Amino acid sequence: MIETMNKDDVKYIIGSVMKYAYEAREEAIKDPASFEQGRSLAYYEVSNTIFNRLEICDLDPKEFGYSEDWERKFLSNEKL
Repeated sequence: MIETMNKDDVKYIIGSVMKYAYEAREEAIKDPASFEQGRSLAYYEVSNTIFNRLEICDLDPKEFGYSEDWERKFLSNEKL
C-alpha cells in the first residue's frame, strides 16, 4: 500500500524533530561533559540535512518551522 504525506504532515514531523533538537541542546548546555553533547550534535546534523533538502527542493524552510537564526540558536551556548 502506498500512502502519501501532505505538507502539514511533513511540518508536524519536522517540528517534532526541531523540538527534540532544542531540548537536547538545552541538556547539553546544562551538562557539557555528558552524552547529551553527542545527542545534540546528532539532532543538529539531522536538522541541518532537512534544512538543506528543503532548500534544494525550492521549499521555504520557514514554512516548515525553521527561523532565520535557527543555527545560531542551536550552536550557541546560550539557553534558548
